[in-house]
Amino acid sequence: MHSLETMLDLLRQQPLPPPRLEMAPLHRLPGRVSAQTVRAGHDLPAFDASAMDGYAIAATPERPLGPYTLMGCVAAGAPDGGVLEPGQAMRVLTGAPLPRGCHGVVAQEHARLEADGVVLAAPLCYGAHMRLRGSELMRGERLVAEGERLKALHIGLLAAQGLSALQVYARPRVGVLSTGDELRAPGETLAPGQIYDANRPQLLALLDSVGAEAVDLGSVADDPAATRARLREATEVCDLILSSGGASVGDADHIRDAVDALGSISHWQVAIKPGKPFAFGHVLGRPFVALPGNPVAAAITFLLLARPLVRRAGGEAVAPQEAVAYPLLDAADNPGPRRHFLRGRFVDLDGVRHVEPFEQQGSAALATLASAEVLLELPAQARLAAGNRVRCHPLTTLGLR
Repeated sequence: MHSLETMLDLLRQQPLPPPRLEMAPLHRLPGRVSAQTVRAGHDLPAFDASAMDGYAIAATPERPLGPYTLMGCVAAGAPDGGVLEPGQAMRVLTGAPLPRGCHGVVAQEHARLEADGVVLAAPLCYGAHMRLRGSELMRGERLVAEGERLKALHIGLLAAQGLSALQVYARPRVGVLSTGDELRAPGETLAPGQIYDANRPQLLALLDSVGAEAVDLGSVADDPAATRARLREATEVCDLILSSGGASVGDADHIRDAVDALGSISHWQVAIKPGKPFAFGHVLGRPFVALPGNPVAAAITFLLLARPLVRRAGGEAVAPQEAVAYPLLDAADNPGPRRHFLRGRFVDLDGVRHVEPFEQQGSAALATLASAEVLLELPAQARLAAGNRVRCHPLTTLGLR
């Protein structure tokens, strides 16, 4: 059995098929992973520009308030701002090129135009309201790194550089397969002893949230031949395959035998609760992850272990997930031999953020998973008092909530 850190290291070392490349227009880039390092092709701003409507001033120390002779007006889009000599002013609009010789811009509400020129309400603040060339970005500066997941707020920056599209990595095609005689799809009628398949819809949604192209492989009964056939079909359409259930040690758990017939399981079992029966291997050369059958265990092992692997399969540069320490609201115990991940919520007490685990922590308790704000780590065989700090994973940092 592996520790969580060892399993993460083993997964990071696994070679993955190189992601495919495609071009995407700017408005389709949010959530995609850049396949290239993008550098500024020109300075931003590309010229000295006015930051507001007002007057560009070439100041004179002997009469700081003016009047300054008005030489004309420059609007945004003008090819040139002209030239000012000391004692002169130019009316400028926001975004207009500044005249050479300008010492600063005075907002129009802080100046008045009189018959003999522009008079200032106060002496000019040198450099005021001037957007100087290259003050935001210099030509050659990096805008986006290869392997970086793009956000909506990248788009304006890329557009300002004249880019209309970007080369990105194709979304990895990740298949999801459920196993078990007892499973029925949501919407079907249940017979006695049957349950709805909660894992497959949940995992498909989690894959979508991480930027993968989720492929629904359906569910398969606890039958070795049927399981092998479904896995073989999955390798023809998927870059990576996830299954839930069938990877424990029960007589009806056929996933491991099916994978061994078509490839191999290289790493099995993690010393965490819930989530011990996690496995990684290959099926006909395709990376394969077996998640536990209990819904909470499947979700937690996906978030902690499978999610970084899926992101890497899509070309993303993935840094190790860092936990954050918060104090416990109440005492908590973990008498077991495995690290326990508890669902919980944040509680503010006297201005300090604390964490509180839910009372119900069963590995099939979906209600607490849906309302959780954070996963708390309790070390093995630990007794922690109220106020003790514990490692936590806010679900917002895992791409949820």
